[in-house]
Amino acid sequence: MDTSDFAKRLADKLIEQLKAGTAPWQQLWEAGQILSPYNPTTGNRYRGVNVMALVVTGRGDPRWMTYRQAQAQGWQVRAGEKGTQIQHWIWEEARLRIGKDGQPELDKEGKSVKDMVRLSRPKVIAAAVFNAAQIDGIPDLEPSRDVGWDPVEKAERLLDASEAKIQHSPGGGAFYRPSTDTIHLPARDRFENALAYYTTALHELGHWTGSGTILGNTPAMWIPGLRF
Repeated sequence: MDTSDFAKRLADKLIEQLKAGTAPWQQLWEAGQILSPYNPTTGNRYRGVNVMALVVTGRGDPRWMTYRQAQAQGWQVRAGEKGTQIQHWIWEEARLRIGKDGQPELDKEGKSVKDMVRLSRPKVIAAAVFNAAQIDGIPDLEPSRDVGWDPVEKAERLLDASEAKIQHSPGGGAFYRPSTDTIHLPARDRFENALAYYTTALHELGHWTGSGTILGNTPAMWIPGLRF
């Protein structure tokens, strides 16, 4: 799969929404608007760039799954509905353990022994997922505020290392103020979850990096020692 093509299409979508003023992450602190995307058939939450790929669709339901996963539950993707592309990155794979004689090693039960091996380059698998709003038969989403707050270490490190002045307030919105060179955000407890907070904070940090006043005009995203 061409990962650069996936990234370009996602970037084009983000730029399009920014120009239109409809970017869905701009008010993530309003209760009930956007929850972290997850798969109801596995219980797993989507991660990395897949989160943004799903959030930019503007769907209000956070549940996403493949066509086959929906079918396995007795649900049906409606005819004509288009899936949203995501990526699955595989960094490890099971490989047969080879003995000194060049033959696969066997355990006490005569089964081949396998080891998990770290790949030098990841394998990228593309998949199309559908939102619950595109599926018939799926139960209504049960309202819940128990989404947890799990600090994202790398995002925290980025915000700290940037040395940007970030001010939180119980009221107000999210914005960058050039006159004071400060980033303003709602209080953390006004956000639906950690994802919403960091998405908003990093969006405003992007505006801050263009101010020309930081680290000798070096964008915060390029700070040495931070790997993403």
